[in-house]
This record gives sequence, C-alpha cells and structure tokens, in this order.
Amino acid sequence: MLIKGEELNYEKIPYVNKSTLWEMRKSPLHYWHLMHDTPKEDTPAMKFGRAVHARMLQPEAFGDAYTVAPECDRRTKEGKQIWAELMESGKEVISRDDMEKIIGMESEFEAIRKTLLNKQDLQTELALTWTDSETGVNCKGRLDAIADGFIIDYKTTTDASTKAFSREALRYGYDLQAAMYMEAARENGFNPKNFIFVAQEKTAPYLINIIYAGDSFLDRGVWIMRDLLGKYRECSHTGEWPGYGTNELILPEWEVLGDE
Repeated sequence: MLIKGEELNYEKIPYVNKSTLWEMRKSPLHYWHLMHDTPKEDTPAMKFGRAVHARMLQPEAFGDAYTVAPECDRRTKEGKQIWAELMESGKEVISRDDMEKIIGMESEFEAIRKTLLNKQDLQTELALTWTDSETGVNCKGRLDAIADGFIIDYKTTTDASTKAFSREALRYGYDLQAAMYMEAARENGFNPKNFIFVAQEKTAPYLINIIYAGDSFLDRGVWIMRDLLGKYRECSHTGEWPGYGTNELILPEWEVLGDE
C-alpha cells in the first residue's frame, strides 16, 4: 500500500520497520522496551539529518517545513516576540551554521539531481506498507527515492569512502534496510533491480560516493530480515519477549591456540 500526502500518519502506523526491527537483533526484550518504555529522543543529529534529507530530496517543499533561526536576543522583549511568532509558524528551526553546511552539501549534491534523480517517474520520500508473505507480519518503510529499476537511499556520514561506509553499513543494518525496501517496492508493484546508496560527507568538501548494493550484501540483508521477522512473529504470538537468557562463552579457535 502506498501512503501519500496526509492520508495516513506514517509514524502512527503500528507496523514494524527497519529501525524498530533492528532492535530484535539484540533481544526481543530490547524491541519491546523500545516500543513501550523508551521515549522517542529527538537529537540534534537527527534534526540535522531530517533537514538535509528534506533539502536534497524535496527542495521545493523545504521552505514550507524549515526556517533558519533569526539573529535576535531571546532575553529581550523584542527577541521573545520574534521567537514566539517563529514557534507559531509550525516550522522546524535550524541554526545558521547548519544551514550553511546544508547549502554546501547541496552544491555538491546538484550533480546527483541532474543524473540519478532526473527521472520522470521518480518519487521521493515514498512511504509504503506491506504484509510479509512468509511470516504475515505487517511492515512499513519510507523510501528516499524510487524510479523504474532502482531505489536510492541517501546517507550522510563522516567518511563516505567505500571501505568506511561498508563498515558503517554493517554496523547500522543498512543491509536489512535495503532488503526491506526492495521487498516493500516489489509488494507495491515496483520492479527494482538495483539498490543504490548515495553517501555524502557532512564536512567540506562534502564529497559524495555512489555505492551499489552487491548481491552478497542484499542476500545478507534478506537473511537478517527473515531471522528477525520470524522472531518477531513468534514473540507476538506467545506474548513472551525474552532477553539474553543463559549462554556459554566459547573462545574463538585462534584464541585457544594462542594460549598454548
């Protein structure tokens, strides 16, 4: 199912997505705690990431959602009035320093707009829902961009080199994300053949690396997706969300040999 405009509030749809499912890799109890006991923290890094995504992927709508913090003394009556009017606008406020970074990143990103994003059928920030065919679990995902034949996922990072980004991708579960988004697209009538990461550094000169997800990377994501969705289904049916339990510590072979 495609979610467009204000038809549905994506955040309020009670389906699993990559971010929540990723907690299952620690333990089912971590997932349950995230969904029930953990307040949703909105960090400066998250706010900056949202603003960058909006500017790069939907620049025409950026001004409707964001505004730059004005130069005013909020301790004065005039400053308080200016800030109060700003809050009433409903726009998210970003600092001047962050806006300067975003403008610098956008200058480098322009080449991407003219190539990968220059497709007539391109859709950005597309929210999708689907029911996993093997487990029956309801899922959701919001794709940065999709066009005929490929999905694009835009990532900001401190180091966009292929080697560094590969480590980051495995650490943060980008393989799971790629697998889920490919599945989401197929279940909603798209035919993606490639999953492409556009990784951009957050410091000057704001370099970009275009990285295609290889077959082994996607296969690993599918394996993780199947494993975590299976665990989620079982826990949902039993109502039990176990933690770590009792385990045995086994040394790697090279550590054992090293002690001899």
